[in-house]
Amino acid sequence: MNEKDTSQFSKYRILGLVGRGQFGKVLCARIRDTGKLVALKELEHKRFPTSKLLRELRFLLTLQHKNIVACSALVHHQNYRYLVMDYCEGGTLRDLMNYTKMLSVHQCFNLIDDILQGLEHAHAANVIHCDIKPENVLLKITAKGWLAKISDFGIARLSQEIDSDGSNTGSPGYMAPERFYGQFSVGSDIYAVGIILYELLVGKRPFSGMPTELMNAHLNQRIVIPETIPRSLQAIILKSLEKLPKRRYTSAQEMRLDLLKTIRSEDFSQIKIGTDAESCETILFYQKAEHFAQKHESEKIVGLVGAEKSRFYSTSGLHLQWHSLTLDQGEQIAKSECQIETIAFARKTLFALTNRSIYQFVQGKPKSLYQSNQPFQWAISPQGDWFAVSTGKQLEIRNLLYGRAMRLEFATRALSCIIAFDRHHLVAIANKPDTNESRAIVISRRCNIMYRFALPIPIDYGIATFTSDRVLLREASNHKNIFFLDLKPYRLARISLQYEVLIMVATPWGYAITAYYNAYQTILILLDLRGNNVSNLIIDGEVTAIAPIDINLLAIATSEISGYKLYAINLKKLNIDIVF
Repeated sequence: MNEKDTSQFSKYRILGLVGRGQFGKVLCARIRDTGKLVALKELEHKRFPTSKLLRELRFLLTLQHKNIVACSALVHHQNYRYLVMDYCEGGTLRDLMNYTKMLSVHQCFNLIDDILQGLEHAHAANVIHCDIKPENVLLKITAKGWLAKISDFGIARLSQEIDSDGSNTGSPGYMAPERFYGQFSVGSDIYAVGIILYELLVGKRPFSGMPTELMNAHLNQRIVIPETIPRSLQAIILKSLEKLPKRRYTSAQEMRLDLLKTIRSEDFSQIKIGTDAESCETILFYQKAEHFAQKHESEKIVGLVGAEKSRFYSTSGLHLQWHSLTLDQGEQIAKSECQIETIAFARKTLFALTNRSIYQFVQGKPKSLYQSNQPFQWAISPQGDWFAVSTGKQLEIRNLLYGRAMRLEFATRALSCIIAFDRHHLVAIANKPDTNESRAIVISRRCNIMYRFALPIPIDYGIATFTSDRVLLREASNHKNIFFLDLKPYRLARISLQYEVLIMVATPWGYAITAYYNAYQTILILLDLRGNNVSNLIIDGEVTAIAPIDINLLAIATSEISGYKLYAINLKKLNIDIVF
């Protein structure tokens, strides 16, 4: 490797491993000069000889379209080449398809429409992909939804040409019949899109099994589509999956126009897709006393926090109390002069917050840490050794061990929320005025800005999670959308819920989220660590606070017509599909 190769690669700061593809590792990197995020796709030198690789690169460099992942450069490092490509923070379509319950029919159509638009552009340039599959469709997050972009153009075909043993390569689950004989055409890519459309709507591919079984199925077996799919959609799927290429759609544009015509002429809002077609949401009602302990309160509970096994703290108005698991007793710790709005517990240290102050409890007595004449955002480190507050465009971090305070000023953006996601760092979210965008700024506890990410949506609320370097955010303009933001490397995943999110709480097994169900009830939504909805519970009244108090126990405070109540719910007894 020469010095030029080294200097090329040194232009990029590696931020982390995104995944592993069939050609090698995929890295997230930042261009040092501009700060732009890119993906570095690894290609092994022995597998991709220089002459053939350069010949195929012309396809990647000339295909410029919003639905195709652009390639901007080729860099060398040691025995590898790296393609410098667009970074797609939403992951792959395969990642999204693992959460089928999140997608509506219209969202499925939009994704297929994006893929077909990308293919339409490529086919016009006489470029055939040859390996269309969900793993090769990457996603950008936008304010309106997902933008699908096809990746690996040229490289997919190159791998076919230089396969060492002469056998046909590809992904058997998505291969058109002629592909098993080494032939390909525009219709081969359309066939693969038909398989993806079937999988999005039905929840599984039409054929499964070992490669030999798949080949036989693609060549000979008839496509069977469930009757739950409307006949207009069935006709489109069947035409795209004809065995003979001449009977399929003649172009990606023809298939795309058929889909657009169908979705405009019919109402698909009631169709259950994927796993939703096989099972409905489970809603459980509180009717069995053994599932929870209950206590009536004289005041509205406005904050809860889990402290340690079988114990937790609550605040109702001016009183701060601790409770045992059975809820048959409570001990008042302090009576505040101000309305306590929330409390936090960090490494056996208790904090209480009002709309103007932060208190730390030392030997059961409150000690004032911060006073402000205006409302503020706050974050407390998991170790309880520092906290941060923001008022408008100013951020202040105070070290409780050494009594030091450091400040940052932001010129144009006010901070909508700040989250301490580990003992050394916090992430601040700054919304851009008059746009649907925001910025995530990772800041050290010494008040140094580490790096920034542009987010395509505004954010108004967020929490830390039990997953390393991950925070959970709520979209400001649509409270039904929440997002997993992974910070190392940067990834963004949208979870669309049926109800508007009010409170979010992280637990070791997942997330407990409350939302309005109707004027008299609240729905408690339980998600696993990947964001899958595992169960919903209907609760009478308004849930005013929630906190985990053990691996399988939740404390929930409610306000209803009959008064204020405090529950301790044992999730093990509710037949919920969570492994504790």
